Amino acid sequence: MKKYIGLGAIFLLLLIAALWGKLLPAMIGGTSIASPAGAFMIPIGGIMILSGEGAVWGESSRNGMELAIKDVNESGGVNGKQLRGIYEDDGSDPKKAISAFHKLTNLDDVKFIVGPNWSNTGVAVAGLAAEAGVVMISPSLGVKEFNESSPYLFNTWQHDDILSAKLGDIVYAKGYRNVVLFGAQQVWVKEQTAAFKKRFEELGGTVALVYEPPVDTTDERAEIQKVIRDASIDAIVMTTDGQNLTYITARQLRELGSRLPLFNITVDKHILVECGANCEGMVFPTSLTPTPTFEATYETAYGREVEIGADSAYDAVMMLAEAMRATKSEDPEKVKEYLAAIKTYNGVSGTLVSDGKRAFTKDYALKRVESGVPVDITN
Repeated sequence: MKKYIGLGAIFLLLLIAALWGKLLPAMIGGTSIASPAGAFMIPIGGIMILSGEGAVWGESSRNGMELAIKDVNESGGVNGKQLRGIYEDDGSDPKKAISAFHKLTNLDDVKFIVGPNWSNTGVAVAGLAAEAGVVMISPSLGVKEFNESSPYLFNTWQHDDILSAKLGDIVYAKGYRNVVLFGAQQVWVKEQTAAFKKRFEELGGTVALVYEPPVDTTDERAEIQKVIRDASIDAIVMTTDGQNLTYITARQLRELGSRLPLFNITVDKHILVECGANCEGMVFPTSLTPTPTFEATYETAYGREVEIGADSAYDAVMMLAEAMRATKSEDPEKVKEYLAAIKTYNGVSGTLVSDGKRAFTKDYALKRVESGVPVDITN
């Protein structure tokens, strides 16, 4: 009898241990649906905007990571181990990003992180990653202060000033010579505003007004009235991309009677939905350039179109997996050296070309909003 009781107790303990192995990761960090928990796994952290303004960027990045993790694991994993995604929401708040970083690195023992999505949170954790020796790849922020501050930091999204200067070329080539700039008091938006202004003026254009309000501004009608009264202004350029100010500005411009052509940078579909008819005809360049195969795979998996961050987050995970396989190591020192040596990477987000400082550039797509949908156009 004691023998059977002993066997039963052992079986019960084994069952509890197995269940604990499955439940613990979910309790402490949102385990990936695509990857198993257990001793033979490599955790990949994600610090992303999963709530509030910009959440579509974080959700898409998480989805892209999940697809990459699934593909890596189904192809045999990395060095005999499986990848597991652990995701934290920073809500585009630097303080939350810092807390997320400490949780991932101290509690989950993460050595590799994809994220953050926006520059304000990325700059906030850059020093922490360098200090802790954690490799971090952002799929969607674009200020040089991030990747150029440490050999542990990388971007798979090109720098904001590159696309902003291209926008200057685009606006000038379309014949506009006197424009107004609507920006915001946000680190990357200010960089985009400055880069556009510099390039447009180099070409011979004039920027009649630069307006950079706080990001939580909801009433811009006083500034818009100045624009409407100045008959010499021939176009409106917004550098507010995924910020709510994009649709606030467009809506109030149209409400007050302005019919001037609109330009912007990397506008996501959520913003276009909120903007409605007010953004009709808006032209913008974007670094969202997924391959057709990835678009089809993503839409099948999630029932929605690819959004900003998805393709570049996928590439970030695949780069990390490639680096660990090539070096036969999960040592961040070896991984970062491998990543830094990549010259060109053919990913699902396009052909990425290293700038030699741990960031990548690539071709952009030019879009115009037609019936609320961004469609491809040529310059």
